[in-house]
Amino acid sequence: MIRRGMLFLSKIPDWAWLATAFLLRAGFVLTIGERLLQTDELGYTGAAAQWAATGIIGAGGKAVALPLLPALFFGAFFKFSSRLLWPRLGQAVVGTLAAWLIGRMARTLSGSEAAGRAALAVACVYPFFIYYCGILQSETLDVTMIAAGLWALGASLADGGKDAPRAAAAGLFLGVSALVRAESFPIFGVIWPALLVLTATGRWRLRAWSLAAVFWLAPILCMCARNQRATGHFTLDDHGGMAMVHGTILFNLNEQDTGIAMSEFKQTSIYREGQSLDDHERDRFYLRESLEFMSSHPAQTVRQWGAKCVNFWRFYPRLDKRYAETSFSHPGAGFSRLALVVISLLFEPWLIVGGLCGLWDMRHRWPYLLPGVLFLAGTMAVHVLSVSQMRYRLPIMPILMVGAASLLARLAGGKSADCRFRSRPRD
Repeated sequence: MIRRGMLFLSKIPDWAWLATAFLLRAGFVLTIGERLLQTDELGYTGAAAQWAATGIIGAGGKAVALPLLPALFFGAFFKFSSRLLWPRLGQAVVGTLAAWLIGRMARTLSGSEAAGRAALAVACVYPFFIYYCGILQSETLDVTMIAAGLWALGASLADGGKDAPRAAAAGLFLGVSALVRAESFPIFGVIWPALLVLTATGRWRLRAWSLAAVFWLAPILCMCARNQRATGHFTLDDHGGMAMVHGTILFNLNEQDTGIAMSEFKQTSIYREGQSLDDHERDRFYLRESLEFMSSHPAQTVRQWGAKCVNFWRFYPRLDKRYAETSFSHPGAGFSRLALVVISLLFEPWLIVGGLCGLWDMRHRWPYLLPGVLFLAGTMAVHVLSVSQMRYRLPIMPILMVGAASLLARLAGGKSADCRFRSRPRD
């Protein structure tokens, strides 16, 4: 059965899958109209509208250190129209590009043409990639940058670092991903030193590592310099402290609803003290309070970490949680809860389990997989420490798709490229 399925996939050209991907995403965008599906869209669209109208990147009429790329991308459309349709269709194009990148990444990392086609097919029809193309937040842009960066990085590792522009491109894409979601910065801040193991063993040229690291750091430093001029603080983002508060001090209330947690938080002395500070100092203050809470409540913190780990790997929707429908929130997008459960069960279990098993099966290609596996672990760790839910798992889904697709190709009898690593890259 698997062999017949893979044979069927091999007969469908890439352009047909990509056309399907765009039509599914565009169709969903047209279906939801001008509705906001998630409350967090208000923050992203507000920042984009402010930049489009005033040229100031921020919120509330002032400059703020926040994710740059979503504000610029959505704001570019708002310069011509206030309708949500156009940036959403823009995301449909970007989401289609992400599917193509995931297919190429699977071919490079697995060494299997069949795995690449399978990953492309899955990425084109994966329902939560389609869903988040209709939501004006950071997920679609983040998945695209991460897929592009990990593909380029894997290709650079595969040629031993001989192609300098490829290594530079990998660093640049991954650096720009930190301008979409700031959590990428600390994760790759750990990954780059870890990749020195490959340079020390002669599997990746030191020049390639250096280029990748420099091009990764360049956009981040530029963003910090911009924030220094605009806000007076050399920082990448000023929202991590509030996320930590929701994931620690407000954890139980946040499990019920973020709005309930925020309403209760506004009654606390921590909130009142924070309001007397500027955005940067408030963010640092909230971070200190969260760390103090974790230090003072070690047993509770460990229990929270366990619950957040479960939240990270949960299927959508959560059956133990009621999703409020308001004028700014339609998370079901018109689907019944039963329909969402069925859609989730059709994809999530085999992608997650198959993806992890596939990555283990590909362990003989560990130098190519190392950045993606470390990114998977780092993303999970960040959200176990801070705040966690299903949508924060989306950036690692390309890696799981690579693993699942490689496993399918192997079960179908396909052969991946032999992985005989040179002790030193050939000139």
